[in-house]
Amino acid sequence: MNFIKILIYKLVVKIAVNFIDLLENKRGRSMNNKKIIKFPVDRKGYTGIRNSSYRDFDLSQGYSEIQFSSKKTEYNFNESMRLFNESMRLFEEFIENFDNPKYVANVNKAIAVSKYNVDARVWEIVSRDSLEYDIEQELMSLKEEAYNFEEGFVEGMSFPINYFHLRVCHHLAEFYLGNKLYNKVVGAYMPVYMSLDMGNDIMMSMYHNFVVASLILNDFTEINSYYRLANKHGKNDDEVILLSKVFYYLMQGEEREAVAFYKRLIKKNKYISDVLDRITNPKLIKFSTDNDCKYLEALNTVMKFDYFLSKEYYFDFLIHVRESEYVIGDDLDKYANRKEITVADMKRDRSFMAIRDTELKIMHANFLLTKENFLEITKAEFLKIKGLGKGTIRNLHMNGVMFADDSEFDIQMELMEDDLW
Repeated sequence: MNFIKILIYKLVVKIAVNFIDLLENKRGRSMNNKKIIKFPVDRKGYTGIRNSSYRDFDLSQGYSEIQFSSKKTEYNFNESMRLFNESMRLFEEFIENFDNPKYVANVNKAIAVSKYNVDARVWEIVSRDSLEYDIEQELMSLKEEAYNFEEGFVEGMSFPINYFHLRVCHHLAEFYLGNKLYNKVVGAYMPVYMSLDMGNDIMMSMYHNFVVASLILNDFTEINSYYRLANKHGKNDDEVILLSKVFYYLMQGEEREAVAFYKRLIKKNKYISDVLDRITNPKLIKFSTDNDCKYLEALNTVMKFDYFLSKEYYFDFLIHVRESEYVIGDDLDKYANRKEITVADMKRDRSFMAIRDTELKIMHANFLLTKENFLEITKAEFLKIKGLGKGTIRNLHMNGVMFADDSEFDIQMELMEDDLW
């Protein structure tokens, strides 16, 4: 289990506290077009997840795919994970009694049972009262040790992956993100891991870290390469990818596109909006939803972007757009679609065969990206677009594209007339 998820309460409290002064300053100013909702919840609202469905959330991420060379080693590892997860399931007590030896003991027991329990070992390292530099050195030492683990390989890829080593790399990368050492994030991983793309789900955590770091570093060339990978492997609806695009297009000054991706994000997970409510109003920090797993996913996604949430401009934008007329009524999907379907993609689509590049660019600019988009426009409306003409319509008809006012009979007659001439 990712220790970031284990620490999620502390992270939320930390970020919420960071925003208190910001929000207090706002209360004295005009809140034009902004609506920050207050929910009266007492301080004891900050409690643990009560829904038992949480207990199975992501506890065995990737581990079920590991192949051990002996049953004894596999048993020892599973027993160690059971002890470790027992500590993690005591979520509320564990956080509220952070220094209680009763809970620390379980973590140490888990480590004693199996050296392969790298999550427990990372937890023990980052929980120490040590300098951040010393913690980094300990994580790097564990990473080096895990590299030589003879167990824990995941088969079925282009080459076997030492999953325990990969897990330590994830933790080290998140340590760098948390300490604002963004240039070190990529170096937390072995170069060979980067040959595995987003088609492998167990690699998504790595790409999430790369996306966040690249965005903060304004490395748009790199982040666009990750977006192309996401598009190639059907990951455009990944929550971290979607939220990153909100900030990416804000940085580009393309507000409508940012709102479009935010709208797509909350369609994917409605609890993103709920998390923002709780950050805006620290007294709301509690888990009281009908789906704790989805809420935890939303929380984990938002926390990855704490760098942007600590910036007043981005924070204001997200809070404002929650109640925006764009999100409520306007159809903004087309703005997101236009960013994910390029002119090059259209050229590969059989619907646009024999269409000139200049015409494709014009259609792209007018949100005519797929054959389905033409069903929303009449031929007369199409002809009003400068640079497009009857010849374009004829070529589209030949490719099987229909307009809103077309019938198959009319198209057949038109094509027959062309043949006669």
